[in-house]
Amino acid sequence: MKGFVILLLCVLIVLNFSSCTKFVYIGKKIDPEINTGKGDHDIVFVNLFDFTSPENVRKKDETAYHDGVMSLLEGLSQFSSDSTFIFSVGDTLKKGIGKGLLTTLLPEDSIRVICRRSKSNLLLALDSVSIFFEWEINVNNNDKGILSETWDFYLNTRFFLSLYSVTGELINRSELDQSSFYGSSPVDPGIITVKPSLGRARDDIITLAFQAGQDYIDKFYPKITKETRQLYTGKQFRESNRYIFSKDWTKAAELLEVLTKNQDPEIADKAKHNLDIVKEASDASAR
Repeated sequence: MKGFVILLLCVLIVLNFSSCTKFVYIGKKIDPEINTGKGDHDIVFVNLFDFTSPENVRKKDETAYHDGVMSLLEGLSQFSSDSTFIFSVGDTLKKGIGKGLLTTLLPEDSIRVICRRSKSNLLLALDSVSIFFEWEINVNNNDKGILSETWDFYLNTRFFLSLYSVTGELINRSELDQSSFYGSSPVDPGIITVKPSLGRARDDIITLAFQAGQDYIDKFYPKITKETRQLYTGKQFRESNRYIFSKDWTKAAELLEVLTKNQDPEIADKAKHNLDIVKEASDASAR
């Protein structure tokens, strides 16, 4: 009986709360992470990461890295779907850059030469690549209470990109991380678990690298997010809320301004809360 009373009280509280509030969604525009200004942009791509060098990549993983770089490039080529961008490839494999120099800035003279040769005003350089597996032991408990352990393997790709202006100025540096579950293997104390090889993960690497390229393109465009705000309701707010949901911010604000001066402090506080939401939504819609 006591449990039923507690449950009934919880239901009444939820019903009372839901009857006193409504939710409004505010769309907010987030500026692009990479801002190259207005106008058309010609981007030339250069790969500075030499995946054929034993200093950078083990010989048996060379093909996997090649596939990763080329699939990243395919993802980046989606720039061409926007007429304000022209994407071209200057060099898919530039040799001779030592491992210790992969994270240093390119000399301004080199940037100008590459841009002039390709008639581009932006240079996108692939500085470094990392493709690897991570793993963890997962303990499973089935319906019969029997425990079992498995090795869970995850494939990771990381691409490091630098974007330069034609004058040699660094505009942005980005790290593109993608990962996915690769597979499991039972844990057997008597048997050494063989880790997956990158050579057999070709299709997965291609998928992750292509997505990384598309994710980089997204950095050039604004994003729209929806945030939830809680409005007070009731007889006093019925009219102002109607204007809020019809996005007439001016009229809603006028009504709420009056209510903030109400003699009842509770109504005044609720009106101020709703008014703050109206101002936030109005500012967001004006951007």
